[in-house]
Amino acid sequence: MALEVLFYIPNVIGYVRILLAIGAFLFYHDPTWFTILYTASISLDGIDGYLARRLHQCSAFGAWFDVVIDLFTRGYLWCALFQGGYLIACLEWMTFMSTHSRGEHWKIPRDNFPWLVKNVMADEFKTHLGFFTVGSLHLLPLWLYISNSQLLMNVLIFPEFIQTLILVVLLTGRLLCSMVEFFYIKAHILYLLNVNDQQQG
Repeated sequence: MALEVLFYIPNVIGYVRILLAIGAFLFYHDPTWFTILYTASISLDGIDGYLARRLHQCSAFGAWFDVVIDLFTRGYLWCALFQGGYLIACLEWMTFMSTHSRGEHWKIPRDNFPWLVKNVMADEFKTHLGFFTVGSLHLLPLWLYISNSQLLMNVLIFPEFIQTLILVVLLTGRLLCSMVEFFYIKAHILYLLNVNDQQQG
């Protein structure tokens, strides 16, 4: 077993991200510390992939682990924010199961995919639409937490109309992301039904 993969720099960053997220949730009722620690955790998400390519430390484990950390931290926050947050976390986990069943090239859209899916997924989310969609996916739950904690009004002094505008922008990005997620889940269900038909035939 190639255990050295566990110690690749991008994966070590993943362990740090988990510790930062755990620290954030230990300080869930302290908006300042929670925001600092949680933001640090999700900010490192943009660094691990870059380092993996730069240091030639890409691995199937690392690609899987990176998404699991995202789902763990976001899912926990969605569930902490409100009871229905579980449904959003569930949608993200179902998408993870559906996309990663395609193997290591799950980020590469096929030619027959809808325009929205192809443009969000193009160049591994490194397009304006991809960045906006994935950014909203990460930032919306954090923005809701910060808004609920009154940190924006009491400390950062964001006018209410700016808060609302940012919320609308993030909700729009998350809606686009949901459309892509539902596409992948539907495609995976159709694939499973087709496999079942082939087994019975």
